[in-house]
Amino acid sequence: MKQLTFDQEYVYGDSGEGISIEVSLGFGGISIEVEAKVDPGATVCLFSHEIGLKLGIPNEQGIPIRLSGLAGSLEAYGHEVTLQTGDIAFQSVVYFAKHPGLQRNLLGRQGRLRNLKLAVIDYEFWRD
Repeated sequence: MKQLTFDQEYVYGDSGEGISIEVSLGFGGISIEVEAKVDPGATVCLFSHEIGLKLGIPNEQGIPIRLSGLAGSLEAYGHEVTLQTGDIAFQSVVYFAKHPGLQRNLLGRQGRLRNLKLAVIDYEFWRD
């Protein structure tokens, strides 16, 4: 059996609403901390319109995309930012919702999860 080893460990809270982690987004010399849900089913990383504004990002000047999900569809715009969790940071294209009011930020496959080897241990047996 092959053993997986990791350089970093992030212990997340146990919530019925999914796995939330703190990430830092950086753009143009501005950096902010936000909470985002790890979502391996999401195609891209998606953040609220308001976060884009706080970073000084001209949202609608980015790469346009229309995303679809269970609750319908929404328009968003992609921008290259620095995305950091713990000591791991890299440049990544993430998307910001066109309209205000997005209820949760998502860390999807493109832009985040494909750049990492990630293991989720979601039961107490493996915890020390």
